[in-house]
Amino acid sequence: MKKQKNINKYIHNLNEFAPGIILGIIVAILSHYGAKYLNQIIGYKSLISSILLGIVIGILIKNIFGVKDFFNKGLDFNVKRILRIGIVILGIRLSIFEIFSLGVSSLPIIVLCILSGLLAGYLLTKLLSLPNKLGILIAVGTSICGASAIVATAPGIQAKKEEIAYSITVITIFGIIAMLFYPFLSNFLELNEKSAGLFLGTSIHETAQVTGAGFIYDETFGTVNVGKNAVTVKLVRNLSMIIVIPLMTILYQKESSSQKNYINIRQISKLIPLFIIGFFFMSVLRTSGDFIVNNSTIITENNWQSFTKQLTTISKFMLVVAMSSVGLTTDIKSIKSLGLKPFLVGIMVASIVGICSLLSIIIIN
Repeated sequence: MKKQKNINKYIHNLNEFAPGIILGIIVAILSHYGAKYLNQIIGYKSLISSILLGIVIGILIKNIFGVKDFFNKGLDFNVKRILRIGIVILGIRLSIFEIFSLGVSSLPIIVLCILSGLLAGYLLTKLLSLPNKLGILIAVGTSICGASAIVATAPGIQAKKEEIAYSITVITIFGIIAMLFYPFLSNFLELNEKSAGLFLGTSIHETAQVTGAGFIYDETFGTVNVGKNAVTVKLVRNLSMIIVIPLMTILYQKESSSQKNYINIRQISKLIPLFIIGFFFMSVLRTSGDFIVNNSTIITENNWQSFTKQLTTISKFMLVVAMSSVGLTTDIKSIKSLGLKPFLVGIMVASIVGICSLLSIIIIN
């Protein structure tokens, strides 16, 4: 009886998630072949990125035809789970030494961008008389990692559901704008692959948006390292949640003289996303594989390269599925529901973080 209940529950969950997952895959396939076809017509190998096209197609479908509610759970699964699995597999492209080198070199820029975002958010919140909780959520979301940072910060400052939804909407709008615009700005400014990855990884909000921007750059301008560099920098930036979110909670509680309910060590440990650990594990696998290939005959170089290439292809398609799903869940009408003040704080903090990132990269590098 219990086994039958488990089977029925599995079938029920599958029926709930399958429509959205399939829709995301269909749009991803259309964008993959559509980008190839359009690039052939234009006569330029990679002018139109499959990820960019997937986002655009998704947004058009959502806002012209609409997407029924029964697709939502599957699309949400694509954006959260499929994206993270794709990022984990992406770790196979980087050795652990490359991650360490890039992480150390990006750390000063990450710190400066986070500080500038938090300070700008605090000052603008006071200047425009925005509710403190809403201002904190927008500042944290813009400075660190978008919705994840907002959701993680909300309990510590006792934010309302409306404030959480409001701030997520604000940072999502500007994150999508940055995702579509910053790759072309990076190329216009003639940033090299490392600097472009640093800029995209430190200036765009969500991990999904950074991933999309990095691979839009690679596909559009024929590079191979910007996407993985941007994702690596973003994952290092995500780890700052361990310090920043408890700190913001403490500062808010001190300023508001509310009942002390500080985040404990167990809560802090939950701020480390598992996909970051998975990404590093895949990098260790890459490093180990490279060592074995160079020092023994157990694995041939051709077989190892073929294996890593296949995983990279799978990872990239999963990212296209995830970003297509981002488009399918982006409601342009939601902009109308935003008040002017949160909108101004969002765009100003996002702009300040972007400018700080560019100036830091120019000065430090």
